[in-house]
Amino acid sequence: MLGVVSVGALFWTSGCATLHKSEAAALQGMWKGQEIGSNAGGTRYFIFSGNTVEFQGANNDDWCRATFTVRADTNPHQMVGTVTQCHAPQYIGKTACAIYRVDGDTLTVTGYEPGNPKVPSSFDAPGARHFVLQRD
Repeated sequence: MLGVVSVGALFWTSGCATLHKSEAAALQGMWKGQEIGSNAGGTRYFIFSGNTVEFQGANNDDWCRATFTVRADTNPHQMVGTVTQCHAPQYIGKTACAIYRVDGDTLTVTGYEPGNPKVPSSFDAPGARHFVLQRD
């Protein structure tokens, strides 16, 4: 449960980042895929629309909505977000950080639980959730 929220929240906005139009455009739309290292089967979804993102996990009670910004001046790019709605109310209003890359129609995202101020140092960072998704 914490993991789903962490990835969903990793996209949510804080005042420290800037939404770059080209980066935001690259993320727009629906992405579906898997969580690497998860024992739970099923497809995960991220839906980006403007500066909002919705996450739906493999289970119906595993979801999150947030606002987000991107930092395209970093390598890899970073997302910072604020949870606005969530199945776990303790995460509402918390910020989370993630790194991401878009390679054609593949989106790779790694992020920490909301409330953790750290940015993952790599796509296989310990304690972070890792997703690989395809544009739908």
